[in-house]
Amino acid sequence: MACGTVTGEINYLKRLDLYQKEKPFQLFIPVDENGPGPRSSNLEFEMKEQTFVDIRENLRDFSLDTHGFEVGMRPTALAPADFHSRDTVETRYFEEVKDILKNIDGGYDEIFIFDHRLRDAAVPKEEVLLDMNDLAQWLRPSPNVHIDQSPRAVVHRILLHLPEDGPYLLQGRVRVVNVWRPIENPVESYPLAFCDPRTAGETDLIECDHVRRKFKGANMYMHHSPGQKWYYLGNQQPEEYLLLKMFDSDSTVEAKAVPHASFHHPLSTPQSRPRKSIEVRALVFNYPPEE
Repeated sequence: MACGTVTGEINYLKRLDLYQKEKPFQLFIPVDENGPGPRSSNLEFEMKEQTFVDIRENLRDFSLDTHGFEVGMRPTALAPADFHSRDTVETRYFEEVKDILKNIDGGYDEIFIFDHRLRDAAVPKEEVLLDMNDLAQWLRPSPNVHIDQSPRAVVHRILLHLPEDGPYLLQGRVRVVNVWRPIENPVESYPLAFCDPRTAGETDLIECDHVRRKFKGANMYMHHSPGQKWYYLGNQQPEEYLLLKMFDSDSTVEAKAVPHASFHHPLSTPQSRPRKSIEVRALVFNYPPEE
């Protein structure tokens, strides 16, 4: 499919006065929306038209520490059907992801994979509550502009998964990096778009609590502002992966985290194959300097 710079629509969190007195939240536990109990969410989104610049011809111009994203090339040894097995993903594909991250700019001392998500544009729109603990569940591409982890949530996650080493690791450089790639076929519908974080205003991002039955996390949603610049990788192939930074404790780098969302590509047709993709989320640690 021919690509290039296009326009499309994505969802931004509205700038509501409500969020000055009530923090954005989303419950992933059953609630009675018509009863006197808690609401499942106070989120309100608005759709905005955006220009998305295709980086296909300038891949080397973008880097993780400057733009929050970069593109690499490494075919996976897994067949498309293998991604339907959580055990295969966690035993075989995670090792491929670790090998990719071992070449990350800035080096590493430890890599810890804590999560992954599978998405399929052919999955019907969710009409029931999602089980976010079911990592084998295929979700639809998300049009809502977000960053997967808030800074506070990153600290919480480290201490949750690595209670003994966490306090020491938090003294060094901590990054959360996602490795994203299509499965089975090139991206012909709902490509992933990413915003240059240097173009986002100071008040454009807001933390949102995610409450599950056994875990409370938080992500960041984004408000719209006119200076934001968006990019995507046109016709991304299964052997091409995206590195997307969700957090960086290094205050000297330009890009700390990259807002992202999926959009309906205007050149896709009913004959375009639905996008299938996998995103693996990893903590990348550099030990603190020795005194």
